[in-house]
Amino acid sequence: MQEHRSGQSRRSVKNGSTFSSAIATRRGSLTLAFLLATATPAQASAKLVLVPDVPTLIGLIILFVGLVVATNALIFKPVFQALDDRALRVEGARQRAEEVDAESDALLQRYEASIREARAEAETSRKNKLGHAREEQLGMAEEARGQAEIQVEHARSGLEAALADARQSLQAASQDIARAVAERVIGRKL
Repeated sequence: MQEHRSGQSRRSVKNGSTFSSAIATRRGSLTLAFLLATATPAQASAKLVLVPDVPTLIGLIILFVGLVVATNALIFKPVFQALDDRALRVEGARQRAEEVDAESDALLQRYEASIREARAEAETSRKNKLGHAREEQLGMAEEARGQAEIQVEHARSGLEAALADARQSLQAASQDIARAVAERVIGRKL
């Protein structure tokens, strides 16, 4: 900043009229500041009135009271009323928000309870169906086992009958073969 001022004063030296007008302006400003700062209390108190004129004082008081009443009626009351209304609306909105929050909590609890109940019912139903399916499966297995045993018994009895028939036919055939062999060995018919 000082370099800027010194650069400005160097330019002013080159141009002599600019430099002298800047000095004159600074001197005038300093003189005015000095005169204002050196004003004595005696000069200021020459026009000072300590006790005002009574009619003027009464008029000023009436004007002041009128301005206070008008300002109160036109500015302060509406502003304060608007602020009070706003505070009431905010408080009402907070209460409604709290009510909605409480209702949503109650709904959430009911929803969770119904979900738990539905899950418990589904689990019970699943267990019941699974139990019935197992019982049915056991019944079907018992029935199949019984039918298999019956078929095995039929097969055994059929096998025994076939075996008895085979023994009889073998016995008869063995007797015929034995006769035929004996007839050949003996050479005559028996």
